[in-house]
Order: sequence, then structure tokens, then C-alpha cells
Amino acid sequence: MGTERVTAEEPNRAVGSPDGTEVARSGSEEYRFRSAGEQCAATLYRPAAATAGNVPCVVMGNGFSLTRRDGLPRFAERFADAGFAALTVDFRHLGDSDGEPRQLVDYQRQRADLTAAVVFARTLDGIDADRIAVWGFSFSGGHVVHVAARDERLAAAVAMFPMLDGLRAALKYGVRRNARYTAAMVRAVVGRRPIRMPVTGPPGSSAMLNQPEAAPGFEAVCAADSGWRNEFLARPSHPLPKVRPVRDARQVRCASLFCLATEDSMVPRKSIERAADHAPRGELRSYSVGHFGGFLEGFEDVVDDQVEFLDTHLREEH
Repeated sequence: MGTERVTAEEPNRAVGSPDGTEVARSGSEEYRFRSAGEQCAATLYRPAAATAGNVPCVVMGNGFSLTRRDGLPRFAERFADAGFAALTVDFRHLGDSDGEPRQLVDYQRQRADLTAAVVFARTLDGIDADRIAVWGFSFSGGHVVHVAARDERLAAAVAMFPMLDGLRAALKYGVRRNARYTAAMVRAVVGRRPIRMPVTGPPGSSAMLNQPEAAPGFEAVCAADSGWRNEFLARPSHPLPKVRPVRDARQVRCASLFCLATEDSMVPRKSIERAADHAPRGELRSYSVGHFGGFLEGFEDVVDDQVEFLDTHLREEH
């Protein structure tokens, strides 16, 4: 499964500022960078305290259909407090990034976007290009494994409650939901266009993610200014069982942290354990929370562990 080629037809600049330094909010800067000829929106959080020399950077992607404003700022701010820069990214077709049609969730394009974000982070003033970590939650947690397996220059990777095996997930979701998704795929093929489906809804609904914890989790995490929409495009070329980044774990050479939520009903647990075991420098840490618990009641425990991990592997003397 390949990724689209990253291009750079024109310089990457901060939005709305001729010198590339517009400050969007306290301690952060807004940027746009190119991925496969289109522009992705990103927010850079820098450490507040003055530091000598360049600092490490954590490049961050969010879960299925979520934007960079949904939950990520809280982690990014804590990383900045710990002395790391953090670059949060909107994947194409979502949030403030380019891409038509809107709400398309294309795993291959998102992998290319995360790769392009890492490349972009290495060009930023004040960032140490050799101390870059990649971070992802849920669906993008799988992208992290795929990207880290192909970029030997990365210093670290963090996959928080990642979706690593679409085949196991499809089996976990059950026959009824798979039948609905397959029916949408058939309609997309017949009509030669993607079909819009709800991302989440109550149990028994036609939504892609209708576990009891899903809708309340999205509601709790989504920011008022995020632009998140409860819909995505179903494409016949992107069946869930095809998305299996767990198979890339053996090729991840950088230090990698896999966070597992023991009460998670949305991603397969065994795939996370397997990836942590197979990654040459993998670590596994478990938390008694649900899928969105890292943003909610489990935040302090999760972020403290991630800061400790990043500090260990992004230190300049490491």
C-alpha cells in the first residue's frame, strides 16, 4: 500500500504574514504546507521559555474525521510546556485543509499528509530536524506506524489507542454494520461517486462508529471552532479490512510508544499488543479508560507518560 508523492511547488509560509510568523493564539503560529500539490493547514506550538539552540518537534495527526482543533491543542500545549514544539495538522479534505470533495477520509492520502508534515517540520526555523517525533490518535495512530516504518530519520513515534488492523476491526464491528458499509460501497460503485455516511451515532444507527462510547466521545472532544462534521465519504476502493498498519510494526526502527485503553470498544486491543511486541524498540502502556479517555479522565496519566517517553528519546544528548 503506497502513499502519494509529496511535492513542494512553492514555498511553505505562515498564513497571512509576509515574514511567515503570524501568531494565531498565545504560543502558536498558523502555517500551510503542501502535500501532493494541495495545501494542508497546521498549527505550531513552541515552548514558551527561551531555549538555546533548536528544539525537538512532535508532529501530530488526529483520529477518524477529526481536526487539529479537537483535543490535540491540550496535548500540544503540554508538550510545549515540556520544551518540545508541536505541529498539529489537518488532513486534506478535512478542517482548514484543501481537498475536494470535503469529508473524504482517505487513508493513503492521510499517510502522505503526515509524511509531508514531517518533511515540513524539518524546514522550520528553531526546529531540530533530527529530533522529530510523529504522534497519532486512533485512525492516525495507524498512520504513525506506517510513516515511522518508512522514515529512519524519525527519533520517536507515539500511537495513542491506535486502529492498527482494519480486518480485526471489521470482525469486531459485526455483520450488521459491515453489511451497511458494504451496501454503501455498492451504491458508490453503481453511482460512480462516494456515498456520505454518518461518522458516529447511537447504538443500532447506520453510523460507521456506533459503539456506546462513540457519539459521547466525539461530542466531548470536538472543539466549538473545529468545523468537525458528522459525516464522511465512503469509497469502494477503501474497505476497512484493507487498512492494516500492524504489519509495518517490525520495520519501525525509532523508539515507539503504544498506548492501549483497556475499556476501548472501538479498536482491537490485540493488534496494539502485537505491534508493541513486534516493533524493535516498542513500549506498551495501558490505561483503564475508553477510546476517548486520553483526552478526558485519563489525560494526566497519558500525557505524563508521553512527555516522559519523549523526553527520554528526544533529548539532545540521546
